[in-house]
Amino acid sequence: MIRKIKPEFIAPYLRDASNFSGGNAEEVVIPESSDELADFLKKETRPITIAGAGTGLTASRIPSGGIIVSLERLNKILDKGPGKVEVGPAVSLNELQKFLAPTEWFYPPNPTETWASLGGNLATNASGSRSYKYGVTRNYVDEVELLLVDGRKTSLKRGLRISEPLTFTDGSEINFPDIKYQSPVCKNAAGYFVQPDMDWLDLFIGSDGTLAIFTNIILRLAPRPDDFVSGVLFFKEEHSCWELIPKIKSMVNQNIDPCSLEYFDHNALERLKSKYTNIPDYSRAAMFFEQDVAKKCDYDGVLENWYEFLNAEEIILEDSWFAQGPKDVQMFQNFRHDAPVLINEENSRAGRVKLGTDMAVPDEYFLSMMELYRETLNDNDVDYIIFGHLGDNHLHINLLPEDSQGDKAQNIYDTLVDQILKWGGTVSAEHGVGKLKKDYFAKMVGPNGLKELSKVKRCLDPQNRLGVGNIL
Repeated sequence: MIRKIKPEFIAPYLRDASNFSGGNAEEVVIPESSDELADFLKKETRPITIAGAGTGLTASRIPSGGIIVSLERLNKILDKGPGKVEVGPAVSLNELQKFLAPTEWFYPPNPTETWASLGGNLATNASGSRSYKYGVTRNYVDEVELLLVDGRKTSLKRGLRISEPLTFTDGSEINFPDIKYQSPVCKNAAGYFVQPDMDWLDLFIGSDGTLAIFTNIILRLAPRPDDFVSGVLFFKEEHSCWELIPKIKSMVNQNIDPCSLEYFDHNALERLKSKYTNIPDYSRAAMFFEQDVAKKCDYDGVLENWYEFLNAEEIILEDSWFAQGPKDVQMFQNFRHDAPVLINEENSRAGRVKLGTDMAVPDEYFLSMMELYRETLNDNDVDYIIFGHLGDNHLHINLLPEDSQGDKAQNIYDTLVDQILKWGGTVSAEHGVGKLKKDYFAKMVGPNGLKELSKVKRCLDPQNRLGVGNIL
């Protein structure tokens, strides 16, 4: 086991993509195996924070005391037979995709940050642009090995329900507490996932490093499509883009069946023009779409279906981009990922803590949500950009206030949260809660919800030592 105690060696673990500052820790511990970590935890009494790859946006990995456990040495990748792969928590999404590239399988979740660790992806139930069809990380986790903060270990397979006790290798058991709280029905990564008769496994996925430590993961894969039909459509009016979404959704499982529907507002496009000079000047909004094609022989038919649909909707096709091959498919993926990357870089240069929304609502409130965003933001002079997942009713608003506008930006955020929650939405659909969204999460679940979720925390971490300051 490697142990780092010098401040200069600890410092890199006190940063992440949120730009949150003020973290501190006594030391960093780097185990070589899960058994070594379990032995260490059995003798440890200090607070423990798990360090992922540092790509998180909610400061989950930044501790306020105690020790940091980095799982960076747990980085194996093993083929587990058709449609399965075993990974250590430190394996990055990028490394997994390279490992799978020569095979007929792929891992559908595609978060923006490809160097994020898969342990971190599980901790936040990460998703990405293809979640509209393929779903989120939770959908692809079949089994994990995990440790509680006291060192107890279990191998947890899908199918073990919370109506049964969770059993550990030492023979001890934990029962799920009797609570009434249930998670929102929309896309959601805020707090603990709780639904009646759910799998124990689903509780730990998305728990922001506060309930257990993942030391090994078995993922379910999907057959790799032969190709993707993809394109970027540009709109003179925002409404034209928004109103297309319910029409597309009504055709799912017919000729039009996208896996990605991604949005870019005017301000996002203005920044993207620094890399993509052929974005039309008239564009007030853009939409990236992508549809998987199982067999290459079906490609032309799928593309023709999209042309016919878009022509019938009077979408401007002469300025739109359509992929002509694998390079274009990758370029459009890069286009989608470049929007948040450019903003994160801009925030870093300005020294801004990210003030970005991660909210989602049920389908019936999609158009109301878009109107709310436009009206609220246009009524204020704080700079912003909007991009994100139209198919999931899940947009990211990045507020970019000047130094004197901090309070105004916070008021905008608060106004949006209040209405989203009235519609039964969530304050975090994919990034988790961490330390930065705790107040909003408390507002979302209410005092009784917090009390009940605290029961879940106490049954697994009664001394509140793991991931202190995250979620609760």
